Amino acid sequence: MQSIISIKNLTKTYASGFNALKNINLDIRRGEIFALLGPNGAGKTSLINIICGVVNPSDGTVLADGHDVVADYR
Repeated sequence: MQSIISIKNLTKTYASGFNALKNINLDIRRGEIFALLGPNGAGKTSLINIICGVVNPSDGTVLADGHDVVADYR
């Protein structure tokens, strides 16, 4: 089944040097129910903001329905 969201080797380091995401790999398939849980500071909001195109990743790729969220923004 095709992935609706595909994340490969995603890393986000902010200008302060804080490493919010380190080498994240994730595939969410079409029709799948997915919950993102974790403690404060775990990178949940950073991950969602990158998927939505609000924040650019430092490294790695995110595909939303086959479109690169950085190269094919909007």
